[in-house]
Amino acid sequence: MWMIAVLAPLAAFAQYGSPAGQQVEPNNYPPALPERHGPAPRYTFEPLGEIALPGPLGEAPAYLAGDEVAIPVASGVARVKAELDAEPRVDTSAVPAPSEWIVDPGGKRRYRSTLEGIVEAQSWSKARKRWVRRWKIVAPNAFLAPPVLVGPRLCYAGLDDLVTCVRASNGHRLWAQDVGDRISRPISRWPTLPPDPKHAAGDRGVEGEILLVVPDDGASVIALDAYDGTRVAVFDLPAPRRFASPALVVPGDRIALARKGYEDKEAALVLLRLTPSKAKPATPVPYNGPSPKPQASSGR
Repeated sequence: MWMIAVLAPLAAFAQYGSPAGQQVEPNNYPPALPERHGPAPRYTFEPLGEIALPGPLGEAPAYLAGDEVAIPVASGVARVKAELDAEPRVDTSAVPAPSEWIVDPGGKRRYRSTLEGIVEAQSWSKARKRWVRRWKIVAPNAFLAPPVLVGPRLCYAGLDDLVTCVRASNGHRLWAQDVGDRISRPISRWPTLPPDPKHAAGDRGVEGEILLVVPDDGASVIALDAYDGTRVAVFDLPAPRRFASPALVVPGDRIALARKGYEDKEAALVLLRLTPSKAKPATPVPYNGPSPKPQASSGR
């Protein structure tokens, strides 16, 4: 009898959370994904064309340099504007080293992911005059690419085939999506326009935001909904062509990716555009068929 008296309050605590005024612990917090206010995004990748590049491509990932796309190649760095009639120029400048930390727009917090499988956040302490740790996540895999800030969320990808999104304030995981292959290239945020300030508070700040992911097999670029991680669109390359760079968002919210062909010298910059999908969402199929209608009585 006494066990029932003890277990009943514990069950209520687990269901409804801690009493008012107590600190909410990581294993006892409100639902991670509240109900979406706006409609789920539906897009389609539209190919715009290609710009020939002087191959073979280098090992370092492509990056943005002002209004140009910079693609490391064997002879240097090919720089080209994301316009179909543009001509790439090659210089011998060194590829800049990627920044270890991602700093938030306010400059008060920074984030990073490491080869040791650690994702951590730090904040600037005025009293101590240095950065202090806010939270840390230890994962069983390495992270070769930096994380991405999407409003109040931090998203990162690693060698476990997962794209993961957590709350930037405390590291609580919101969702994780398996893309079928490991990810060592940086992921990108689309579009580049700032979110509507009327809907920028809390989780509504990521509604309409898209994450662009290129798995290491290079066969496709995947668009994920930053709100819950669902796949929005996929663009597949026909074999033997493969993407060899992250997806870069260029002016006009177009998407540029370097790709290679069967031969090392065959290389190009592929330009894509995400456009609203006109396809209607699939109608859910019920598990059971409709209930049979009762037959009318014959009166006998």
